[in-house]
Amino acid sequence: MANHYYFDIKLKLRDPDAVVLTPALFRSCVLDALDSFFCEEKPTLEIVKFSAQQHRVVFRVPEELHDMTRISIEHISHYQQIPCHFEILETSKSSLDFEKSIEKTLSGLSSSED
Repeated sequence: MANHYYFDIKLKLRDPDAVVLTPALFRSCVLDALDSFFCEEKPTLEIVKFSAQQHRVVFRVPEELHDMTRISIEHISHYQQIPCHFEILETSKSSLDFEKSIEKTLSGLSSSED
């Protein structure tokens, strides 16, 4: 059984209204970065969760591509010719769900205010 890593990524755009954010375009941007930096064949990059409103995505890559993927993502500076920054919020060997992490953060904030 192949081992995988999950990445929770937030895309920060200079002009969010100037782009179309779709799972396919996001995936293509990351795959192009991998190809540009490492000249690797297009690896398996599976989108597990996507939110255009939050500019977030959780995707899964094979374990052997973890380091190359992390480095590539940190160096992406444009999305559809718009300056941007891809922020890696979390990586994990177990499945990630950014909606649960948001709920956990919000519940932690409300209990700390008590």
